[in-house]
Amino acid sequence: MRHTPSALSRLSTRRAFLDHGVRLGLGIGGGLALGSLLEACATGSANTAPTPPPGATVIRSLLFDQVGYDPAVLQTLASKFRSLHGDKVFVSIETAHYRELYESILAAGLSKPAPYDVVALDQVWVPEFASRKQLLSLKDQIPDDARSDLMPSLLDAFSYTGTNWAMPHVLNVQSLYYNKAQLSAAGFTSPPKTLEDWYQQMTALRARVTPYTDSWSQDEGLVSDFVRITGEFGGDLFDPAGKPLLLQQPAQRAAAFMRQLIDEHLVRAEIAASTEPDAMRAFLSGGVTFTTNWNFVWGAMNDPVFSQIIGQGAVAAIPAAASTGKPASSVSGFLGLGVLANSAHTDLAVAWLRYLTSPEVQAQQSGQLPIWSSLQKSADMRKTNPQIDVFLTNLANARPRPKLVHYVESSAVLQRHLHDLVLGTASPSKAMADAQAELLALQARFAS
Repeated sequence: MRHTPSALSRLSTRRAFLDHGVRLGLGIGGGLALGSLLEACATGSANTAPTPPPGATVIRSLLFDQVGYDPAVLQTLASKFRSLHGDKVFVSIETAHYRELYESILAAGLSKPAPYDVVALDQVWVPEFASRKQLLSLKDQIPDDARSDLMPSLLDAFSYTGTNWAMPHVLNVQSLYYNKAQLSAAGFTSPPKTLEDWYQQMTALRARVTPYTDSWSQDEGLVSDFVRITGEFGGDLFDPAGKPLLLQQPAQRAAAFMRQLIDEHLVRAEIAASTEPDAMRAFLSGGVTFTTNWNFVWGAMNDPVFSQIIGQGAVAAIPAAASTGKPASSVSGFLGLGVLANSAHTDLAVAWLRYLTSPEVQAQQSGQLPIWSSLQKSADMRKTNPQIDVFLTNLANARPRPKLVHYVESSAVLQRHLHDLVLGTASPSKAMADAQAELLALQARFAS
């Protein structure tokens, strides 16, 4: 790939910023088999596709290696897609870690034709890549009957300036996972219904077991959790115009609550270094009663290969403060598929994207939460996942992370100041004030 000097300068500047402030890591957990998820943290990129036959049109896919469909499933789907096109189309599948994927897409915008055709996207990347004109508009590629079977919030997650730039693919949403046996031993017969109930239960549990852990290391998981906790107090981190709201009561209360949980020893001592896989391991070992995490924990709770709490783990709606009147408060981490605008084969790329997200394909992936409302309500889904209503409640009450062109830089700011709060090197009020000031300056810089 060849870059112009000016393009290289912009990319280098962006990467320098990332190197200083972003450790995005595994911030958007998913429904991949747990073994693959844990192995992905150490294995790096991989190419799972065989060599294309002579004369075939090659569609190159760049997907997440931590989350999404199992590589073997993807290869089977690629083979099926090839057969549907008379073996004249070959889908090459490459995978990358979260941050590597972001940077590969960023760099792909500097090459024509693009080195990839279809790419996996975290929902928060869409505004940036769309504003850079790196994504093909899907506004006319999603038929009306498909739109009617998708929650409006799913389409909105991958839209920017009124246009859809990606198709939702993996529905990640945070849920509350709890240990039924530990909760019962402390005298509770059901999971908490409000944030106040949750705090009461954690306080009662403290003498018996560490009540709670989460992913509060300095990475994207910390931002996701803060979006959720602020939502539990009824607020958002940014207004619709992108102005930070960290000095308003919901964010202030969320920050103070995080610090309170640490100071009162209601969370694991290692929480400042805990990632989402770490939080999952602590829960599966029986070391904590509660954790919030993404969908992949559901499939691991009763798998003896990974879990020591067989029959004890359960899932619930994440409680919101009673004052909000809401049945839950969660955060979304949706993953989508987009087509790069510089693709040499946009029509076939769109066809592969639509096939991979089709109801027919998603109906076969029983370990995933499907994007299609009809599948979510189907008898087969309810048989596969008896707790589907819990996940749908969390989904319906999930707040998105901020929709910003400069999201990656904003996340880096939030990660740094929130981690100061977690470490205790800044008070909640100072962490919020410092982050607010820095985010306002960042907003002004990108607006100029």
